[in-house]
Parts: sequence; C-alpha cells; structure tokens
Amino acid sequence: MTTTLIIILFVLVLIVIISQSNNRKAAQRGSSNYAGAGSKLGASSRKTGSPTPVYENTPLPTLLGIQPQIPLEPAVIRLEQSLPESFMLKLRERIQRQNPQMSEAEYNWKLLELKRYFLMTALCRDVPMFSQSVDDIWHEMLMFTREYSQFGEAFIGSPIHHGPHSDGQPDPGGRAWFDWMYAQLFVPTPYSAHIWRPFFRHPLDPRLLEELKQDSESELTANRFNRSAAERYPEIRDTISLLIRKAKEQVHRAVPGASYSAERPVGNEPAAFMPYLAGALMFYSATEFVDFDALMEPHYSEEEVQRRAQEAGSSSSSCSSSSTTWGDDDNRNHGGGSDGSGDSSGGNDSSGSSSSCSSSSSSCSSSSCGGGGD
Repeated sequence: MTTTLIIILFVLVLIVIISQSNNRKAAQRGSSNYAGAGSKLGASSRKTGSPTPVYENTPLPTLLGIQPQIPLEPAVIRLEQSLPESFMLKLRERIQRQNPQMSEAEYNWKLLELKRYFLMTALCRDVPMFSQSVDDIWHEMLMFTREYSQFGEAFIGSPIHHGPHSDGQPDPGGRAWFDWMYAQLFVPTPYSAHIWRPFFRHPLDPRLLEELKQDSESELTANRFNRSAAERYPEIRDTISLLIRKAKEQVHRAVPGASYSAERPVGNEPAAFMPYLAGALMFYSATEFVDFDALMEPHYSEEEVQRRAQEAGSSSSSCSSSSTTWGDDDNRNHGGGSDGSGDSSGGNDSSGSSSSCSSSSSSCSSSSCGGGGD
C-alpha cells in the first residue's frame, strides 16, 4: 500500500513539472515578437479555424510600441504619467467586475490599444472609434469624471471629448486613413488586427489624396491634424510634420501605369512590414486602380491571406451600418474631440465622408465615439 501511494505521488509531481515547463515555453514564444498584419493567433484558434485569438500574458511593448523613427516618446511618457496608478486600478477593478470572463491579458492588450488611440487624438483633428471592446474601456473611464478630466488636461492640455455622431454612415476612406496613420505610428501586436479588424481593406478617399498633393503642410495641419496640440508640444508638431512629408512623398510617387516598387521587408518584420503595406495602400489608392483587394493581396504575408479568408468566412459585416450586432469586429457609432472648444460632436465632418483620422473595428463603418483636436 505504501509503495502504491509513493508511485501515485511521484506521477502527480511529474505531471505538475511537465505542465509548468510547457507553460513557460508558451510564454516565451508569445513574448519573442509582436506580430504584424500577418500575425499568428492562439493555438486553439488555429485548431478551430476561429479568428478569435487567445490573449497571452506576455510583456507589453515599451512606449506603447511606437515605431522607432517616430519622435513621440515625450508624449507617450506624458500619457502614462497622466494616468495615475490609483485611477488605473479602479478602472481595472470596474472592468473585471462587469466582465468576469475577461482575462487580465485580454484587458491589458485592449487597454494598450486605447492608449494608442488616445495618442492618435493628440495628433489628429478627429479620431472616430469603432471597436466595441476598446470603446467599452473608454466608457468606463468616463465614469470617473474627475480623474478622466484631469487626464486630458495633463496629457494634451484639453479634454478628450466622447460624444455621439448621429449618422453612423460607412466610412471606408476614413478607415483607410486610420490604417495608414496607425502603420506609421505603431508596431502592431499579435492582437491589433483582431481588435481593430484587418488593416488595408479599403483605398484612401480621393479628396484626401488631392489634399495631400495640393495643400501645404500648414493647410494639412489645420485641416487634418490637431493644430492646438502641435502648437503646444514640439514632439506632436514634429510627428505631424513627419507624417505629412511621408504621405506627400508617397502620393507623388504613385504614377498611373507604374507598379509599387518598394522593397518587401525580409521576414515580414512587423515594424517594417506595416509601413510597407501602408505604402502599397497609398500607391494603389492614388493610381485609381479598380480592383484594390486583388492588387493589395500579393503584398500580404501568406498567413495574413489565410487569416483574412477565415475572417471573411466567420463575419458577415464587411461594410455595414451601425445597426449590426456589436462585437470586436462590429460597428460603433461614437465621436469626440479634444479641441478644447466644448464641442463633443467628434469633429467637423458628420456627413459620412472621410474623417480626418478614423479608427474602426469594422472594415469601413464610421464611428460614433472618438477624439481629436484642432
């Protein structure tokens, strides 16, 4: 009898050791890289074919994962310092109380995307919101009125308003502009394309392209970007200037009849691959090719093509209005601004045309929540 118990205990200890070893290996794999547009999903997702990822509790990117050449480090530091630990703890507790099924890892990755979104409001005149999962966290932040107001003032010197747009019209051009901006600013995580939906599905709005060709930097700053934040913070001004120069260079290189000749990054490294795809987006938008999807597809990674096929098979919302059922990949109808004027309408364009800097979890719908500034 004693020998049998010893054998049973030995087997149990061995099982625990093997399990812990497997967990450590999985965590190491998850933290080795931040995948881009062609990122791998969780193991269970790959087995089932579902596009839903398994959020892993791996380290978050430093400085919100801004691209190496983007001079926004002071703004990122200021954003983090504007969100005191006590505020973040209360927010986390509230979210977890209302969403007990949400893991700590899922919350952390979605909060990261909300912080990236706030950083975009420091740059852009209007940033609509389309991701329900990100917007839900934003809504809960608003419940802490005093802390949220203090956050906006400390971060960019004015509130980041959260107010409704009433139309909820599709905005594929606005989503395309968001995709281009996001690719220039951030290295995507393994979950970015799930939270915001796949990038680069739609061409840029012709009116925006014409502005990029014809307007001066000061005109573009006034019409498309957060001018007040640019006047207040040098890193915001420098980043806006960098983005405008890059967009102008790309749109002027796009000659009808030519082909997109940018060198494809070796190994599809996310930090380089997303800007590469953003360049293709600008090129094919400006040359007015008809079959945009077919022209973009050869530039995707093989894994990204497969993932998009899975997305298409599992979701019926490709370009729908805000009446569809909401989810990570569904429409949101909200808008906001950070121009300090008290206008919570979300910007100057509520007609469904291309927003100044739209963000979306659906492919092309306009949003009813957002921020931005003039």
